[in-house]
Amino acid sequence: MVSLALAVVGLLVGVIAEGIATDRSFSSIRQHPGRTPTAAIVTALLFALTPLAVDVDWVLPAYLWFVAVTVTLTLTDIDTKLIPNRILFPGTVIGLVLLLGGAIVEDGPLVRPLAGGVIYFLLLLVLALIARGGFGFGDVKLAFLLGLFTAYQSWETLIVAVFAAFLLGGLVSAILVVFRIRSRKDSFPFGPSLVAGAYLAVVWAGTISTWYLDTAAWDTERPMPRWFSDPLPHCRRVSRS
Repeated sequence: MVSLALAVVGLLVGVIAEGIATDRSFSSIRQHPGRTPTAAIVTALLFALTPLAVDVDWVLPAYLWFVAVTVTLTLTDIDTKLIPNRILFPGTVIGLVLLLGGAIVEDGPLVRPLAGGVIYFLLLLVLALIARGGFGFGDVKLAFLLGLFTAYQSWETLIVAVFAAFLLGGLVSAILVVFRIRSRKDSFPFGPSLVAGAYLAVVWAGTISTWYLDTAAWDTERPMPRWFSDPLPHCRRVSRS
């Protein structure tokens, strides 16, 4: 019932977010819908699935906001290869307030999400400076928002989000080049891969990390160090440490 209600809300939010993102009036959107149906349907679907990925508590509104903002930014990045500050900055600030407010009520972590946002931001900043144009600064700023919401779950969620983003980005780039949809000289929007990696991590970080540790420990003839022997919690709930 909750998921159904949120799906309906998501449809409306998707349309509103589309109007804000494209700076179009609702009458213009109605006459020339463009990507509005995609935004509305994707937002509705993700709104319905969000309660299955995170607890239904005071942090849920923050994650719904996170979904709405990241869907809008993803579609905008695909269309224009830009992550506009007029969406990202207020989206990040409001998301931060909702997340920390919910964390206070739920006695959740406060320092870890902030640290995660800063770490992800600095990581992409360093890579952007090294790559010299390989990443846009919009991707760097987006990393702070993604770091907030993934690190809130756990450190392992943040780590999985980072690795998943680069794996997905590389895979998409390779497919586009192999099938000659884009050439190697063309630039690729990296924002969608960053967002997809964060989504994947929030839902499956526990499963992925446990699978990795089980795989690493498969060779029983070579005992693992004590500090590496305990598997991470196979759980999608928020780590309190």
